[in-house]
Amino acid sequence: MADVSTLPPRLSPVAGLFAQTVSDASAGVTIAARVMDQVQIDCRPERTADVALPLPAPGRAVSVDGLRLLNLAPGRWMALSAGPDDLMALLRERCGGAALVDQSHGRTTLRLSGPRARDVLAGGTGIDLHPRAFAEDRVASTALFHVPVTLDRRLGTATFDLHMARGYAHSLAERLIAAGRQYGVAVGA
Repeated sequence: MADVSTLPPRLSPVAGLFAQTVSDASAGVTIAARVMDQVQIDCRPERTADVALPLPAPGRAVSVDGLRLLNLAPGRWMALSAGPDDLMALLRERCGGAALVDQSHGRTTLRLSGPRARDVLAGGTGIDLHPRAFAEDRVASTALFHVPVTLDRRLGTATFDLHMARGYAHSLAERLIAAGRQYGVAVGA
């Protein structure tokens, strides 16, 4: 049997940048780092009936029991959790017939919120982010300021989660802060 060891806690790749950034008092956009467990679920179509989770349709996301599930591609979903529970253990119980790959240490999430969040994002992507075109619980993989991200439109009109490879987080956060300055920007941990 393979030796399973506990990994050290994840540190935010943007903590140093956020510590150096002065937040504006009247911020139109807030940028925050989110520490989340992220597990990729790969499942052939004929095996999805064995998965005891509500797998969202293409381009969609769903929240259930403290989990956020994103449809990334045909037969591929990402399960996200900010809770203290062991996400991998939970998914092993519920995802019979699916391959599970822990992406937590290689991926990170930034959250943009506020009345001007959509304007900041629109300056860096070609996706139409108007609520009529990109409604709540919509998901899209795209380039944002030349960085590959998965955009996740959360509930409400002004909250987006940006999921990306950890190595891109610092440079994308710098670009988001620069783009948000015209509206006033605040940063959070």
